[in-house]
Amino acid sequence: MTTTVTVEQPLPGKAELVRATLISLVVAILLLVTFVLPAEYGVDPLGVGDALGLDKLNAASSAVAAELVPVDIESGLDLPALARASTTISNDTVTVVVPAYEGIELKADMLAGQALVFDWKTDGSALYTDMHGEPPNPGKDEFTSYWKEQEQVAGQGMLLARFDGTHGWYWQNMTEEDITVTVAVSGFYQGIHEK
Repeated sequence: MTTTVTVEQPLPGKAELVRATLISLVVAILLLVTFVLPAEYGVDPLGVGDALGLDKLNAASSAVAAELVPVDIESGLDLPALARASTTISNDTVTVVVPAYEGIELKADMLAGQALVFDWKTDGSALYTDMHGEPPNPGKDEFTSYWKEQEQVAGQGMLLARFDGTHGWYWQNMTEEDITVTVAVSGFYQGIHEK
């Protein structure tokens, strides 16, 4: 003989639901003020973010963002209306082949203040891309990265050199097939070469 025992759990009443909601709201506000605001936005009304070092997280990300802020050309934010040049404009179209499981660099020699417009595309296969610049005779790991993407088949934009050196692209092919990249560059630079 089997005996079934049914235990009924009463549903919480209105007062209990309101109480649980208010407690959850207070905990969420405390977490926001104590951890999220200092770490993400640098706002630390209680001083806990400073004590725990959370404010340094915001300072580090702000420093990186202040160093280089990509801008959509269409937005026109803080772009000069006119930039005069003392050299003639250069135009190049370069085709490079990125071998299977290898990487190559294509760089333009530029002086600080010079700018170029670029438009590149692959034969349809995606590449890891790192657009960056290096000063003359760089030390180990001495470069400024402008734009990185894991899988990219094309890129367009304008680059304004903030320092003398080489500026351009590193493409890494992670496939078994060679990938062809065609790059059209126009602007003010001393030359463009595979590195």
